[in-house]
Amino acid sequence: MEWSAGGSKLEEGLQALQVALQDYYGALNELAMGHPGMNVKIPEKPEALVLYQQCEKLGLPLVSGGLMAQPFIWLQEVAVIVDTKTLYEALSKNSS
Repeated sequence: MEWSAGGSKLEEGLQALQVALQDYYGALNELAMGHPGMNVKIPEKPEALVLYQQCEKLGLPLVSGGLMAQPFIWLQEVAVIVDTKTLYEALSKNSS
């Protein structure tokens, strides 16, 4: 399947989000494992994750009565966040 110009930009953005989430959760897991002498710098939390956590914590929709002007993009970001978060939480439980 060939992406339109907008679709390829979305795909690039989602891939960048996944990399940022993997870097963030990976650093947290390395820190939690606590290897002696390890110097782990935790990257800044991705903006999409901050927004997701705010909505999750408050139990509120992103916009009154709906998600956003582009719910498809937001839902794709949420899917990447949930998948990555679930993976790293499972890895963390298994290493304990």
